[in-house]
Order: sequence, then structure tokens, then C-alpha cells
Amino acid sequence: MKQFLGILLVSLSAGACNQATGAAVAAATPDASGKEIAAKIGSRAFSNAELDTRLKEDMAALKARAEASEEQLKAQLADIKFQVKEQEYNLRKKALTDVLYDMEAQSRGTTREALIAQEITAKSAVTTQDTDALWEEVKSRAKGATKEQVLPQLNQMAAQRKSEARAAIFQRELFKKHNVSFVGLQPARKIVTFPADAPAMGPADAPITIVEFTDYQCPYCQAAQQYVDRVMEAYQGKVRLVYQEFPLDFHPQAKPAGRASRCAGEQGKFWEMHLSLLRAPGPYDDADLQSRAVALGLDPKAFGACAASNKYDDVIQKAIDNGRSVGVSGTPTFFVNGRSFSGAQPFEVFERIIEEELAMAPAKAASR
Repeated sequence: MKQFLGILLVSLSAGACNQATGAAVAAATPDASGKEIAAKIGSRAFSNAELDTRLKEDMAALKARAEASEEQLKAQLADIKFQVKEQEYNLRKKALTDVLYDMEAQSRGTTREALIAQEITAKSAVTTQDTDALWEEVKSRAKGATKEQVLPQLNQMAAQRKSEARAAIFQRELFKKHNVSFVGLQPARKIVTFPADAPAMGPADAPITIVEFTDYQCPYCQAAQQYVDRVMEAYQGKVRLVYQEFPLDFHPQAKPAGRASRCAGEQGKFWEMHLSLLRAPGPYDDADLQSRAVALGLDPKAFGACAASNKYDDVIQKAIDNGRSVGVSGTPTFFVNGRSFSGAQPFEVFERIIEEELAMAPAKAASR
């Protein structure tokens, strides 16, 4: 119980299933002088090249590990640079917001502190409805704790969420009032590739594209679905959601579940199977998947033959490769117009980024 209470504030809403990565191996420097004498046994000399002929497999394995480590380090460096750019954007946007606070406070004949108290603090008081709603979100991960036992943590989480959400709303109001346009100030983005026929929901020309990398067996992916549902409802017609599989090695049924969704798609029921797997988790074994197919009205024989085959394994592997190419290592990971975050983040995180992107859309169109 104590463990749950300690974890609740830190990671309950933002957890992610992460793929373990191997330790980096220091890259070996090849010997440029293979003909140099390495050692002697009595009067007989042995060159490095001669010794290497006895170690062909070992040396090849060493080279492969070194190259893999080099690629891993490159990816880590790229990720660090991406994070730095994102932090620079956030800091500069905060500075811009501070300027607007001062301008707005001056126009009202008050102080910045009084303005924030009036527009943010006073409008983000936590109610019973807030804690009740938050409890409904997190109770499935409460590990036996009751609402009363975690009420202080719920109140704290609700207060933080509500304050951050109100601050974001007030920020957007000020940006609009004072006619702020983003010119060179842009967030860090990644170019996420996916097949043209990847499962997608929403209009192809929507101003917002969300690419989701998911593992059906990951509990955080399951928890995140409620927020994705809210996003698609709140921004209907403005968001296109693209799905990509990212089954993790330690979730053996994630890949069969991925196959099941693809096979359901052959009968026009991809999203129905997808939502069934995330909203109502189960063992995802053959019997479970077949039962879901029947419940969705699929042809059970055709579905069973498809699910038992490996016809979609290459498609799933390509999705995994696409994810790895942009630094995905855990699930769920989302890219909102190329802006990434991971874990079961609450709706307000999606909302903040989507609203920013919608506000930037006219400026982007004007610059083309």
C-alpha cells in the first residue's frame, strides 16, 4: 500500500512500458597495421592478421557489437539534441508568456501576481467532481487501495492538473488577444514515416496527425485509450489518428493481438478489434481473440486462418522499425504533428499540444 501511495503522484498518469536496451559496448578501433608483429613464440613471429585468421567469428561478432553500439550512441545523442531543442522552445515560450502577463497586468492596472491569482488560481479550485473523475481514471491501477486511502494524493493530482490546464487556457487567451504569431519559435519535431495504408481514423487532410505506437499488452497503453477516445471526440474532424504496432519483447501476446487487429481489418473491423483489445484487456490467447472476432460478427474461419498465419509479421516489423527510427523504446508513444511524448498522459497534455498546433496552422499556411 505504501508503495502505491508513493508512486501515485509520480507515475500513475504518465507511465509507459519500456523496452530494455543492451549496455553499450565500447567501439573497437581496428588495427591499421595488421602485418605488424604482435608476438613471438621463440623465434616464430605472429602478426595481428595471422592471429585474426584464428578468430574470424569472434572478430566479426566484436565488429558487429561495436557497430551496434555506435548506432545506439548516435540515437542517444540525437534524442538528447531533440530534448534540448524542445526545452529551449518551452523556455522561450514561457518568457513570451511572462511578457504577456506583464502587459495584461499593466492594462488592468494590477500586478502579475494578482493577475495570476485572479485568472488561474481562483479558477482552478478542486471540487469533489474533479477528484471523483480522477479516481475513475486511475482506480484500475490502485492495486487494492480505496479512494479514501489515496484521497490526499488525488486532491494533489487534481489540483496540479486543473492549475496547469487553466494556465494553458489563459495563455491561449492572451496569445489571441495580443495577436501573437509564431515565426521562428517552433517546437522540436520528428518526421515519422508510416505506410500509406496504415490504419487511420479521421480525415486525411486534418490539421493534426497523431501517430500512436502501441503494445496491446502494455497496461499503460490500455490506460491511455480513455484519453485518446476523448481527443477523437473533442477534436472530431480536426485530428487524424494513425496506428502503428510496437510489441515489446516481454509481452508475448502483444504481437498475436496485433495480428488479430490486422486480420479483423480484412473484414472491415480493424478499429473495432483495436478498441476491444485496449478497452477490455484479456489474455489475448487464441481462444480470447477468436471470441472477440465472433463478438464483432467476423467470419470466424477466415479470421482464425489469418490470425494463425504470419502474413502480417512483416507489416508489424516495419512498424517497429519506423518507431525505432524516431527513438521509440517504450509504449505508448505519441507523435502529434511530430511532437512526441510517451506514457498514459492525461487528456490535458494532448489538449495543450493540439491547441498550440491549431493556433500555428494559419501561420504555417501563410508561410507556404
